[in-house]
Amino acid sequence: MKKIVLLCMVALLSSSFVNAQSKVKDRDVLGEWKLHIDLQKEIQDKDSDLNFLEKALVGAVSGIVTTAMNHVDIRFDFKRNNEVLLKIHNKDEDTTETETLKWFINNQGQLEIEDIDNDHVNVQHDGAWMILDKQLVAVEDGKVKQAVYLEKMR
Repeated sequence: MKKIVLLCMVALLSSSFVNAQSKVKDRDVLGEWKLHIDLQKEIQDKDSDLNFLEKALVGAVSGIVTTAMNHVDIRFDFKRNNEVLLKIHNKDEDTTETETLKWFINNQGQLEIEDIDNDHVNVQHDGAWMILDKQLVAVEDGKVKQAVYLEKMR
């Protein structure tokens, strides 16, 4: 009986790892996605590596960033021609800036958005995106960053 339970547990765990991150396909990406950043989750993941002063500084900075993120709405609208419209809506001023970026799926099946640096916006993304629980989650150095993710809007 223990062997059967153990085999079932191993099968469930291995299948959850296989299904946890799926390769991205063009049809998965198309449409509008909203950017979410959960700094508290990221801080909790790194908390054990920080000393007291670092924790205090990170806490203060995360509060400022969280407040700023509450005043903007950032969306990515992926198009068929490998273009993505980056839309940054300033809720306070009720204005929206739009920039056109390029996206592609790399050899590992990860979504990548090309960097852009101009007078209006600076987007530098060192990682890629994978599908996890119907969301696009950031992946850096092979590690999932669940604190940064895109949620499909349509």
